Amino acid sequence: MATEAEKRKLEQIRLSLEMVGRDWWAEADGEATRLMVRDPTDDLPRPIATFAADAPAAFITFIVAAADATALTLDLLDRCRRAYHELAGSQPKPKRYAAECAMKCKNDQAFRQYLIERHALPDATDFERIKTKMHFILRIESLNDLDTDQAAAGRWRDFRSAFEQWRRGR
Repeated sequence: MATEAEKRKLEQIRLSLEMVGRDWWAEADGEATRLMVRDPTDDLPRPIATFAADAPAAFITFIVAAADATALTLDLLDRCRRAYHELAGSQPKPKRYAAECAMKCKNDQAFRQYLIERHALPDATDFERIKTKMHFILRIESLNDLDTDQAAAGRWRDFRSAFEQWRRGR
């Protein structure tokens, strides 16, 4: 996600591009090579810079293409954002990992045995003790973190996979 400062900067870039336009070219008259633009306010060509006589062609080409490159970048960013929103809207609702973890802690005897054998939980008879152990293992403050923090959810999925692998190997 973009920060508010980054969003403001992006909007400034959009406004600047709108003000300077995309129609840029180099024009040489035998004495100098100038950067020319078609001014969006009156549609007239204007010289805006003169290149040094020894400016390498690659630099001139880069500057002349800067407005188009910026416009392309903004367009691609907009298309990516739209595609992301379309995909996010069509994705299934996220799993409720907190509820899944709580149910395993309360009702799954194999899960409790796994905690005893692989995670040094001496007594797996008390839900609160098991829950406290899971907070420690998953580095979370609350089981709800599993539904709100992607990193915590990833740790839960990894932990659950290790448990399932352990269960199959028994």
